[in-house]
Amino acid sequence: MTIKRAITGAAFALVISIPWLALLYAGQQVANLPLIPIRFFEWITRVLPGGLVTFGLEAMIQALHALRLGPTSVLGKALEFVMAYFMTLIILTLLGAFYAVTIGNTRPRWYIKGLAAGLILWLFISPLAAWSGWSGTTPLIGAGWLLLLSLLWGLALSWGVDTYLQTLEHPVDMGRRRLITRLIAGSFALSGLAVLLPRWLAADEEEERVADVGTGTPSPTEPAPTPPPTGAGFTPVEGTRPEITPIEDFYRVDINLLPPGQEDFQRETDSFLQRLRAQGETEIQPESYLLVIDGLVENPLAIDLNAIKAFPMVEQYATLACISNPVAGDLISTTLFQGARLKDVLDRAGLSPETVDIKFTCVDGYTESLPLESVNDARTILCYSMGNQPLTQEHGAPLRLYTPDRFGMKNPKWIIKIEAVDTDYFGYWEQRGWSEGAWVKTTSVIDTIQKRESGRIEVGGIAFAGARGIQKVELRVDEEEWVEAQLDRPLSPLTWVLWKVNLELSPGRHKLTVRSVDGNGEVQTARQSATLPDGATGHHSMDVEIG
Repeated sequence: MTIKRAITGAAFALVISIPWLALLYAGQQVANLPLIPIRFFEWITRVLPGGLVTFGLEAMIQALHALRLGPTSVLGKALEFVMAYFMTLIILTLLGAFYAVTIGNTRPRWYIKGLAAGLILWLFISPLAAWSGWSGTTPLIGAGWLLLLSLLWGLALSWGVDTYLQTLEHPVDMGRRRLITRLIAGSFALSGLAVLLPRWLAADEEEERVADVGTGTPSPTEPAPTPPPTGAGFTPVEGTRPEITPIEDFYRVDINLLPPGQEDFQRETDSFLQRLRAQGETEIQPESYLLVIDGLVENPLAIDLNAIKAFPMVEQYATLACISNPVAGDLISTTLFQGARLKDVLDRAGLSPETVDIKFTCVDGYTESLPLESVNDARTILCYSMGNQPLTQEHGAPLRLYTPDRFGMKNPKWIIKIEAVDTDYFGYWEQRGWSEGAWVKTTSVIDTIQKRESGRIEVGGIAFAGARGIQKVELRVDEEEWVEAQLDRPLSPLTWVLWKVNLELSPGRHKLTVRSVDGNGEVQTARQSATLPDGATGHHSMDVEIG
């Protein structure tokens, strides 16, 4: 009987947890209420051993790269969302089984037992919501919303388990069976409505926005960045990736499933202002965002975005790559970065001679550091724009870092604090086994092979070596001699370069391999290495069949 009760509890918990999760989703989309599956997943990634998290991340990226179903960063986030909901569903199902053999097996009426089950669920999930803030709500509203959903979950579970077990004891009771069938059907119908509701509301808001724009004055928009002229006579081979990555396609890898919202910055800023006022600072005005600069500095600062924009603006085309990018992966992008030099901002604060590293703290809990060598580089900038557009929420608004020659992990987003420290600080990913320096490796990629008549082919792609630049790209057919490729003019010394080669091949199957030589004359290594801990190395090859 115990096994039967456990299976019954698990089954009903599974059925009612689907609409429960859908309602949580609707609440987050409509009113920015806490989304428990996401909070649970992010909490798990923080408490698990760093090596295990890294292993899981690398396995996912390698699998997505091998399958080539679409952009790795987009699919990776989607898969993490699926994992978050799946894990939560498993926990709720197990909780249903536990309820059925414990509380559900006691004498009180079903609604008393259901309220107890809901309260226990609430005691589990409310600390998760409090752990990372209450999103865009107050703790009272957020906790009340979760309590309501938890109690409804517990009541539905208790009623379903009790009713089903009584039906087993009285097989002729068709009324109860019909009620159970309706419960299951209603659960799925409610799930559908909860998921569709935010879409309907979003469509209505979009119609209103379009109507307002149509009757008002069009707002000015910044022009798209204009690249420098290409090298004389260079036309990329069809299928080569764009020289400038559209912002919507720019890769994104970060430690949270959802980017932080304005309420996250407001919470941190309010906390900082309260500390300042407690110290006697009374002339501080309320702000929605402040960048705090302190530690080993002569003049600690708290400056808003307008103050940062008042510094001389610099802009530079640059390529950014993720340290998890496999050979020929798509976790690499190029755009125009715009902002203030980090050195200019820190000079106003005045660094102490004891400073060893500059530590960055981000609103999502991410931390990173740079040595003074990189901090004093004039190309290291605090960015508030990418591609002549204000930073989007996904890419670090209101402020992110760009520093040359280092992988993306050294370019934190959503920065709220910069601190001068007297130690060699290890950031979030370094603490989990990744390279401290995170220096960019030389890489070259075959993007496309276009077949022409009479065995002729055109091959094109990109090559990148950080600030070292690319001196030469070479292509080899099978085991023949290397053939030098034609290079385009790079957008800047910090970007990838496009290349192409025209070849004539004999009929049959051939293996094409590419390598590059950086600006220092160093030939790209053929040694194959995994991304962990320093970034992937090795030559990229593709096969082509000539008829």
